[in-house]
Amino acid sequence: MAVDRVAGLATSPIVGPVQRILFVTGEYPPRIGGVGDHVVRLAEGLRTQGLTCFVATESRSADQPDAGIHAVASQYPLQAVLRILQIARRVRPDVVHVHYQAGAFARPGELLVLAWLLKRLGQTNCLVVTFHDILQPYLFPKAGRLRERVVRGLARSAQAAIYVDESDRRRAVAHGYGEATSRWIPAGPTIEPSADTGDRSAARERLGLDAKDFIVGFFGFRQASKGVGVLADALRRPELGGPRTLLALIGAASPTADLRRSEPPVPASTFAGVRLVDTGEQPSDRISQWLVACDAIALPFLDGLSARRGSFMNAVAHGVPVVSTHPPSLGLVDVGTDEAAFAPSGDAAALAVELAAIRDDPAHRQQLARGSRAIASRHTWVAIARRTLAAYADAG
Repeated sequence: MAVDRVAGLATSPIVGPVQRILFVTGEYPPRIGGVGDHVVRLAEGLRTQGLTCFVATESRSADQPDAGIHAVASQYPLQAVLRILQIARRVRPDVVHVHYQAGAFARPGELLVLAWLLKRLGQTNCLVVTFHDILQPYLFPKAGRLRERVVRGLARSAQAAIYVDESDRRRAVAHGYGEATSRWIPAGPTIEPSADTGDRSAARERLGLDAKDFIVGFFGFRQASKGVGVLADALRRPELGGPRTLLALIGAASPTADLRRSEPPVPASTFAGVRLVDTGEQPSDRISQWLVACDAIALPFLDGLSARRGSFMNAVAHGVPVVSTHPPSLGLVDVGTDEAAFAPSGDAAALAVELAAIRDDPAHRQQLARGSRAIASRHTWVAIARRTLAAYADAG
């Protein structure tokens, strides 16, 4: 039994206010916009509130114990669980905060074992889980309903279940994951303009871009579910096609790491006939310049605008007009205002019309830019950290 092997790790429960957090994440150090990046930003925000944060991660290259970052090996069954329990005994966290994403852990089923042992051995007063998605993880061939039970069991084990996307939270509640402990806290931007980023003209000059071009940006992995095929079709339409329209594909086309269940990128032929520039993978400051240089960012997600995808928050953080598809739930954007522009999912003609309106109407473009800044101001990492701290306090 696993309990026999870890009985010596048990300690007395910690009492008092929340002071020490142990994050558990599969990914670290962060990819731009990934779960690890979320953990870094959230930890920074919580530290401004006076908390001490530690990280346990399966990424062996991230091991920096002096900085509070601990790598946990996962080659063998329960190896990662045992190591996390050892770390918890050492750092004595008031909260263990797991960041779940399907495919991010080598053995996602072991998260349920970890949750049970943390409580059984008194390693923490409070288990919190942030669901970056609620997709079912791969366990083993023909796992069937066990896959869904892992996600549901993890949510039910937590004193607080945080959902990055409100639609995910509602679906989870509808499937019996538990409503009393659930709350929506979106992710914030993982790339923000620095003091020397400058305005659009300065960014274009630095990047060697023509000041007269109408530049539509797409930031994120180029996957079919993100509507990149629809965007390419829109840019080939007469409303937008022409020598002065340029598509900027910003960042890497696909993950550089093996995320086990990541969606493949669309083929290069998707963009045939579209005038474009492909930046490839870039450091954060360079991506920031590309975002600022754009007249609009197009994110025509087929499943609707969602806080689950960080490219939207990164775009609005730069005050750039955004065109996306209607969100399946309210909260992230005030759809009754001009905070962002929307086109029906999969409708290239409507997307082209919305982008052409931004190109041809300066007042509309300026209003959407103000809307982006308004959205960003509501979802800063300081605000997200405060909401997370409130979730800890309520759960404890």
